[in-house]
Amino acid sequence: MSGKFTSNEHVEIDYADEYDDLASQAESHSAEIIFGMVYEYIQPGQMLLDIGIGTGLSSYLFYKAGMNIYGLDNSPEMLDVCENKDVAVDLKLFDLAQGTLPYANEKFDHVISVGVFHFFQDLDSFFREAKRIIKPEGTFSFTIIVSEDGISHEFNEKYQIDVYGHNQEYLEDLIMKYNFQFLKRIRFLTFKDVTKTERICFEAYVLGTDN
Repeated sequence: MSGKFTSNEHVEIDYADEYDDLASQAESHSAEIIFGMVYEYIQPGQMLLDIGIGTGLSSYLFYKAGMNIYGLDNSPEMLDVCENKDVAVDLKLFDLAQGTLPYANEKFDHVISVGVFHFFQDLDSFFREAKRIIKPEGTFSFTIIVSEDGISHEFNEKYQIDVYGHNQEYLEDLIMKYNFQFLKRIRFLTFKDVTKTERICFEAYVLGTDN
C-alpha cells in the first residue's frame, strides 16, 4: 500500500517513513503469504512487477530469491524508501488509477500486488493489464479483502480513504473474462491496525497464464 495513496477520490495519506514499522507492529504477513504461494513457480533471474510496491516489503523475499524486481507506486516518498533498500532494478512513479500500465506486452514473468486492490472498487483494468504484460506460463498474484456478498464499501475515517471488499463471484468472473488459470487461493485473518483490537479477512490468489 502506498504511503501517500491516492484513492478514487484522490485523498492522500502520508506515513512512508513509518510504514515498515507499522506493518511489523500490526503483525502483517501478507507479503510472506504471497511469496510462499508463488515460490514454486519462480526462478532466479526472472522479472517480477510489483503493482503498488510501496517500500518494497512485498518484493523483498522475491529479491532475496534472485528475481529482478520492477515496481510502480504513486507515492514518491514510498519509492524513496524502496530505492534506499536497493531491491528493485527499476521503480516508476505512476498513478495506478490510470488503468494502462507503462510496459510492453509479455514483459514480465510474474506480477504481484499486495495490499492494494482493496482501495479500488473496479479491478477490471488490473486483470486486463496483468494479462497483457505477463509472459506465457507466468503468474498473477494479489490480495483482496473478502466480501461475502458483492463489492463491500467502508470509509476509513482515520486515513480518510475508501476501502472495498470483493467477493468470490466477482473475481471468478474476471478470471474467466481474461482467461487466467486458477492456481491457488488462501483465506487469512490479519489485524486491522497496530492496536490489534480488530481483525479483517483477506484472501490471496495465485493465477496462471496460458502455456
